[in-house]
Amino acid sequence: MEKNKEQIYNLFQMNSIRLLKYLLIFIFFVSTVIHAQEKYNFKVPDVDVESFVLVDAKTGSVLVTKNPDKRLEPASLTKIAFLYLVFKSLKNGVINIDDTTVISKKAWRMEGSRTFIEVNSKVKIKDLVKGVIVQSGNDASIALAEHIAGSEDFFVSMLNKLAVDLNLKNTNFTNVTGLPNPNHYSSARDMAIISAKLIKDFPEYYLGFSERYFTYNKIRQPNRNRLLRSYNIVDGIKTGHTNSAGYCLAASAKKEDTRLISVLFGAESSRDRFRYSKTLLRFGFRNFVSKKFYSKNETLVESRVWKGKRKVLRIGFEEDIYLTLLKNKDYNIKTIIKVIDDLEAPIKKSQNVGTVEFVNGKEVIAADNIYALEDIQIGGFFRRSYDEIVQFFRKN
Repeated sequence: MEKNKEQIYNLFQMNSIRLLKYLLIFIFFVSTVIHAQEKYNFKVPDVDVESFVLVDAKTGSVLVTKNPDKRLEPASLTKIAFLYLVFKSLKNGVINIDDTTVISKKAWRMEGSRTFIEVNSKVKIKDLVKGVIVQSGNDASIALAEHIAGSEDFFVSMLNKLAVDLNLKNTNFTNVTGLPNPNHYSSARDMAIISAKLIKDFPEYYLGFSERYFTYNKIRQPNRNRLLRSYNIVDGIKTGHTNSAGYCLAASAKKEDTRLISVLFGAESSRDRFRYSKTLLRFGFRNFVSKKFYSKNETLVESRVWKGKRKVLRIGFEEDIYLTLLKNKDYNIKTIIKVIDDLEAPIKKSQNVGTVEFVNGKEVIAADNIYALEDIQIGGFFRRSYDEIVQFFRKN
């Protein structure tokens, strides 16, 4: 078992660098966000909850917010992070969707929302996943955690590792269900980050969040996200509630090429959380749009490479690049490209070789890294010698 735990833990460490690369992009947008209440020339929603945030899922731009970094009890919004790691386990082959697992007494005895799985029964992983997504089943959550990691405690360590990788500074987990614990907390901003990442990384599994009903053990339960039935562009993601947390909701909707995510904590009633979330999303789609500026692997610029088999390197982005723009504002956006001076072979594909700034007038509204779109190997002796001579005279 200890060997298996080590293998699982190592698997979830593999992509830490890639996670941080996406995180740097998100941090930039968060740090340069326009404070809606101060600079928008239109009324922003009055949302009477403890904390909320509305973000553009593609760019991370925060559109409007209240107490976004306040540490609060997330209740079953915890399961968004939990499901991210479940989906990662499925994608990486740690588990298979058609596997079965035997239900422990601990899982069977779980309080709160339940899928009503029976002790010692064999249940398919796909039914447990649906039980967590649609029914918010605490029993299904424990069963999945035990199947993947051997115990809930070890799975919690994986959740906290994920929080560190994503720089979720206001998040700490003590369980996989979201049941109350003084040391179990998160923030609206952190939940928006992990929600956006789940949607981006696992679009095939995210489709399950739009299922309106799930029947298990002859018990039919509706999806607790009532926006799926009252606001037709909403397609996920998760509700949460305990007496101490109040009513929480992370919701996502897509309209044309714009996807927004709203997260709120501490509504006074279930009705309020859905009403306020719909208000936020409508506000976002009415006033903002995601505009695509560059495509993945599109050549942005070519740069001279020294001492390589080839002289010219193609440079661009590893992901499609979007900006969040106000619908009622005129933009004249230009790019300022800064490539590292005197690039030398070897160059590896995906190597960071510079930055680009998106400028509107005199204001930098966004920035990102740019990457090598191809490998360039070291050139032969005569190429290296010739380039060294040329570089010497250029510098002198």
